[in-house]
Amino acid sequence: MMSETQRTLFNERAGGLLIAGAFVLLLIVVVVRVLSPDPVRHAPEPVKSETLSEPRRVQRTPPRVFDSEAFYRTIIDNNIFRPLGWRPPVPREPYRLLGTVLSRDAHTPPKAIIQTTAGQQTYTVTTGEQLDTNITVTDIQPRMVILDKAGQQITLKLEISPWLNTKGSRAHPR
Repeated sequence: MMSETQRTLFNERAGGLLIAGAFVLLLIVVVVRVLSPDPVRHAPEPVKSETLSEPRRVQRTPPRVFDSEAFYRTIIDNNIFRPLGWRPPVPREPYRLLGTVLSRDAHTPPKAIIQTTAGQQTYTVTTGEQLDTNITVTDIQPRMVILDKAGQQITLKLEISPWLNTKGSRAHPR
């Protein structure tokens, strides 16, 4: 048990510690208030502007429209259920050039032999003729034909096999 003197000594120490703690807390509050910027005191002053006779017009951007076609196109193009290494098929031209006939005199127009890739029909055409309702032959060159499809130029080139000899040399006799 504590004696009376010990109690008073304890109470004096506790009171002193309480007062010291209060001073430390007060010091912390003062330091924080002084060192931290005051938002009201350091706020920039509003810019004073002259009033205009007309009200100011604010141009707003229209809301962004969701493009569902592009969204779903990404999903279709990157289908996770396709086999690895799958590539989309290469679009084929509707026509294939089989050959060109260029004349040596100026009176005979050049001709081209063109075959459809779908129907296997063969056409012999000259410059200016139509293959289809919107496809016209515009130019015939050696091993090349230029077609016009609604303002877009399509170039057909002659596919030459590496096994064919285009130089015209003869086979060696045995």
